Amino acid sequence: MSSSTSPEKHNAATMVGDACLFTAAAFCPLAVVGAPLALIIGPAAAWLLHNRRLNRAAVISGGVGLVIGIILVGGLLTTAPLLARAIEPPGASEFAVPVALLAAAGGVFLAVVVALDLQAIRDLLPARRQHARLDIARLVSTGVIALFVAIVSAIQLGNPATEIGEAGIFALGAAAVGAVTMAVANALHRRWEVRSAS
Repeated sequence: MSSSTSPEKHNAATMVGDACLFTAAAFCPLAVVGAPLALIIGPAAAWLLHNRRLNRAAVISGGVGLVIGIILVGGLLTTAPLLARAIEPPGASEFAVPVALLAAAGGVFLAVVVALDLQAIRDLLPARRQHARLDIARLVSTGVIALFVAIVSAIQLGNPATEIGEAGIFALGAAAVGAVTMAVANALHRRWEVRSAS
């Protein structure tokens, strides 16, 4: 970590990454029966695993963050097709821009997961052992996502007519909502604490 990044900012960024990861992992088993619950479970798990208290201020901040996350990510997903048509080069496939945008989002998500998992592995070394529950949750979440991707890919390859492959897009969307929820909730909660202390 660079000297210009305060531990508080670093911790906030890590919490946002964890909310992203845990929301995607929660979405995977809940995709068929209760996907919206993942939007609550992921950020709440990140909050609690970072040893933050789940008090009234945290719940209200999280609720506001969730609403803003749904609006922002939902709005982005709604306007993405219009943006894709606007920047689509002439003669290009109609799927070129959406696939490029999806690949970029997937690349960002993968980078976040790899960074968190590397940190988890490093922290689980006997010499460091800091927050084992958080680190194990990260690795288990990554395993759940990997299994989900393998199952969805196998079903899609076995039956190309099915649209199950879109579950991955929804998982990325859920992960983005989880990240925005945590970013907003953390900022609001910090402001709430400052006001309460003064």
